[in-house]
Amino acid sequence: MSDRRSEAFERALDEAQGRVPDGGEPTLTQRPRMRGGVPLGSAPPSGGEARFGLALDWTDEPLDRPPPAPREEACPHADTPAEIAAELGLGAALTLDQLTSRWRNFLWRNHPDRQPLEARESANARVALANMLYERARRELSASKRQ
Repeated sequence: MSDRRSEAFERALDEAQGRVPDGGEPTLTQRPRMRGGVPLGSAPPSGGEARFGLALDWTDEPLDRPPPAPREEACPHADTPAEIAAELGLGAALTLDQLTSRWRNFLWRNHPDRQPLEARESANARVALANMLYERARRELSASKRQ
C-alpha cells in the first residue's frame, strides 16, 4: 500500500475509534455516527451444540427397512380397440364435452412421456388407438347433431 493510502486508512481508523490523530479531544463532529446499537460481543448461546446430536439422529435408523414396493406396470391394459373403447366409455350415450373429458383423462394416464421406458411403445399404441376412436366418436356425435 502506498503511504498516502496507509495514512488515509490510519486516519479512518482513528476517526472510527474516536481518537484524534493530533492527540486532542474528539468533538462530536469527529466521531462517526451510527444508527442503532450494534452488539459486537459473542452471540448468546442458542443450544446449537446441544441440538447437533438431534439433527443426526436419522443416522441411527435401522438398516433392515422393508424393500420398496415393486412398481406397477404403467399400462397393464390390453391394446385392443374394444378394451380401449370400454375404458373411454364409448358404449354410453355421451355428450361431446363428456367424450372430450374422458379422452383427455385417458391421455393423461397413458401418455408415453409419463410411462417408464419399457412401457412407452405400448403406451404409444394405446394413445394412437384412443385418438382414432375419439375422432370417430366425435364425428358420429357431430353428424347426429346435424340431423
